[in-house]
Amino acid sequence: MFSKTVFILFSFLKDAHFLSAEECIMAASFQNQHCNPCNEATDRYFGSKFVTCIITGDVNNQIHQECYQVSNQCMALVRDGCLIPTKDAPELGYIRESTQDQYVPDVFYNEKDSYGNVLKKLARPLPVEFLLLDVPSGFSKDPIYAFNGRNAANHFPIENRSEFGEIQDLTALSKYMKQFPKSEFLQAMSDFHLLMYLATFEMFPLKEHMDLLLDALKLHDMKLAEEWSKGEHWSTLQHFMAAQAPSPTFSSGPIDISDEASSSSAAATWACNACTFINSGNRQACELCESSRP
Repeated sequence: MFSKTVFILFSFLKDAHFLSAEECIMAASFQNQHCNPCNEATDRYFGSKFVTCIITGDVNNQIHQECYQVSNQCMALVRDGCLIPTKDAPELGYIRESTQDQYVPDVFYNEKDSYGNVLKKLARPLPVEFLLLDVPSGFSKDPIYAFNGRNAANHFPIENRSEFGEIQDLTALSKYMKQFPKSEFLQAMSDFHLLMYLATFEMFPLKEHMDLLLDALKLHDMKLAEEWSKGEHWSTLQHFMAAQAPSPTFSSGPIDISDEASSSSAAATWACNACTFINSGNRQACELCESSRP
């Protein structure tokens, strides 16, 4: 059976209401827009296949979901404009009172008191749990996670958190990649916030060149990830990271042969002032942006 589903995302708050009356009214509106055809019903429609799925977190910091539909009675109340949210209590709805323009019949619900007695109460106000129907849902018993957890000591910074000291830049990218050896490139790329940064990197966006990498992550294929890492796009980004790295400090002691070799290697390249790309020493113009050599 096919279900049209709307996902509502909100934070997990302990001891707080789970669904507000306004959200229940919104769910009823969607269900009224997507009624289920039924030949046995008088008006040829009965109920709806529209499901509201709430994605939240549990006490173990894992993703948790709950799925609901509102009852047919709630759909009718919303369709006829009889149910409205309350102002000060999000978990309570309210049945309108009759006016000269609209007659609204009294709506009641049953509730047990502390002694087990069943009490009939007027639905002014109305707790929203009387309007909800549980829909079975769940995750795989043995889920396979596509991304790393956020427990790593040096995880890649999260976007839009510069005020909290988490800045996404080439320095952060270089620091993040240094904790992974080449053999763990696939694991290093298994970070959602890193992928978002690579796709939207202003200096050199990789969005159009990440298909192979995304396939490697989806299939957990280390060979595909290694193949992408050897491509020109990741190599160019590595040059950017090298250009942003802090200059090494040299001691005043004697310089050995290895120091001379590294100095001559550094002299054989030059950094472009326009795009910071590292070019070979025999080029008079930048290979990437074609700016003149400084």
